[in-house]
Amino acid sequence: MKLPVSFEETAYFKNEYRGDLIITRGVLYYFPHTRVSAARFDNDVMGGREKAEMVGLAGALLPLAGAAPTLYALANNSVKFARFLKRVFRPGMNSPLIDNLRIQLSAQSVNHSIQQFLDRNIVLMKMNDLEFDEDSVPKPMRFTAEEMKNARLGLKFTFETEYDDHDFRVNLLHLRKLKDALVKGGFIKK
Repeated sequence: MKLPVSFEETAYFKNEYRGDLIITRGVLYYFPHTRVSAARFDNDVMGGREKAEMVGLAGALLPLAGAAPTLYALANNSVKFARFLKRVFRPGMNSPLIDNLRIQLSAQSVNHSIQQFLDRNIVLMKMNDLEFDEDSVPKPMRFTAEEMKNARLGLKFTFETEYDDHDFRVNLLHLRKLKDALVKGGFIKK
């Protein structure tokens, strides 16, 4: 396995968040992007629900327009279901959602320069104000192998740090690749 490697849609904190888990030599990064509980009930993944409802209100004048909200809901739920199927049966690797990171992971092969790039991204993201909305996610995280205690891999990768316990779960199809990356990165023993 060649490092760095990223695992998309990695569950964190008892599946409360999903994000990109990036493993480099000696440093593990996590960039959360989705709060799972809020995403379950967000019924507007396609955008434009308000427009569909406005067209539906015009259904009193144009009988066919009244079907717009129903058709929109059907299409929207189909998109949500397709995303779920992709996450379960075709999980992604090495194309994280962080801005410009896909280019950086493929263009750079030096571990140290990628770590510097990721560290800069974390500093920049942490400068933004923390939001406390129902769909807000924690700031990106960085863990070194030295600060991890009791690191173990079962169905999920768990470890302790000085102030907290952490658990990361990748798709079962990538569990072997995760183990190889963690061994090569120096987080667990073979």
